[in-house]
Amino acid sequence: SDEFGVARHLVNLEVVNTYEGTHDIHALILGRVITGIAAFSN
Repeated sequence: SDEFGVARHLVNLEVVNTYEGTHDIHALILGRVITGIAAFSN
């Protein structure tokens, strides 16, 4: 429906950000596993 058009698009964009963030976190974890060096220190 056209009633929630803008809100629907905003929600869709948030999903894209979530997927991209997940990819970045996996890349950081894999980098730590492969190299033994953490990207961030505790």
